Order: sequence, then C-alpha cells, then structure tokens
Amino acid sequence: METNSGGKTKTGDNMPDEMLLPVILGGLSVILGLVTAILLYKIVIKPSRQSAPNATTETPTKNKQQAVAPTQERQPSKHKDAKPKKKTEQCLFVVFDEPSHEINAALGALLAERNAFYEADLGAFHLPPGPQGYPLMVANATSPGLLPPIHKEGEHAPVKGISILIRFLNARKVSRHPDDLIAFTHTVADLGASRILDAEQKPITEGKLAEMRREGEVAEQEG
Repeated sequence: METNSGGKTKTGDNMPDEMLLPVILGGLSVILGLVTAILLYKIVIKPSRQSAPNATTETPTKNKQQAVAPTQERQPSKHKDAKPKKKTEQCLFVVFDEPSHEINAALGALLAERNAFYEADLGAFHLPPGPQGYPLMVANATSPGLLPPIHKEGEHAPVKGISILIRFLNARKVSRHPDDLIAFTHTVADLGASRILDAEQKPITEGKLAEMRREGEVAEQEG
C-alpha cells in the first residue's frame, strides 16, 4: 500500500485471494442451477407434453370403434331371407275301405316276406333298408295306434289303416329318395280296396307321387 501526497491510501490492481473464492462458488451455483433446470425440462416436462396429445387422439378412435361395432353386429344375415327348400313327404298312409281278416293275413305275409321286425312295445313293424338304403316303419294309422302281431297266426282285429314312414334322422337326405316309401305304399294299397293319403292324411294322387319323385331327383342333383 502506498500513500499519496494528500494522505489517501491507494489500493493495488489485484483482488485479494480471500474475496476470489466466494465469487467462484457463486458462479458454480448459477451454472448448476441452469443445468438442473434443463434436465428437468427434458426428462419430465417435455415427455409429459408429448404424451398428452396422443392420449387425446387415441380416445376418440377407441370410442369410434365401440360405436361402429354394434352397427356391424346388427347387420342382417345374407341367408336370413333365404326360403327353405321344399321337402317331399316322409310319411304316407294307406286306409282300407273294407278292413278284413284276409287283408290282415296278406299284410302279415308281406311284412314277413320283407323280414320286418315286430316291436311289441310300440306295436309297429320295422322294415330293413330297401334299395335306396332307408329303413321303413309301419304303424297303425288309427286309434289306439298299435298294430297287432299280424305276422303270426291268430285272430286279430281287422286293421283299418297303416302309416308308413322313412326312419332316418337326416330329413334332407330322406327327401332325396322317396322311392322305397312310395313303392312299399303301392304294394300295401294293392292288398285290397284302399286310399293313399299324404302326411296330413289328405288324399294324394299319382301326380303328387310323381312330383315327390321329381323333387327327390332335384334334391339329389343339388346335393
């Protein structure tokens, strides 16, 4: 330190060491604060702002899909209005105009000739498959609905009529081949004066029987 002529003290050009350290520490604190703020922005604030628009845009899309789905489910099926195919008769009736013991005996002989099995509980005869491969069942067409064992000797009440039906689970295939049913029905009808009825027990003509055959042929071609 030097004293001028006026008696004032003159300070040197260099800052003392004890004042330089606080200045350096203060500068480092400012720099660290800036670095911390930058990292906070990049790690926390910026990703949050970017994810917010995505969540906003995804929600309407999801809601739109949920709104469209029920509409699609309510669309009518293309096959809903399709008309079902007409099926031929699967059952025919033969009603005898003059039931008699002679017709009983002739019918019993016919069933025995066809190797029919008599089921006593049902009071019905089961015929093995014919040329088209479908078995037939013969039952009583009138009350009480049980056929007596007419294939055996004995006095049995005259049978007034019988029902003849194809015994097959798949009705669509049955309607393709009504020939066994029609042929056996004609054979029974020839045993005496009789009438052939359809499944609703209404008179059926030869033209209707021919139509049954044609429908079977068409179903076979479409199958």
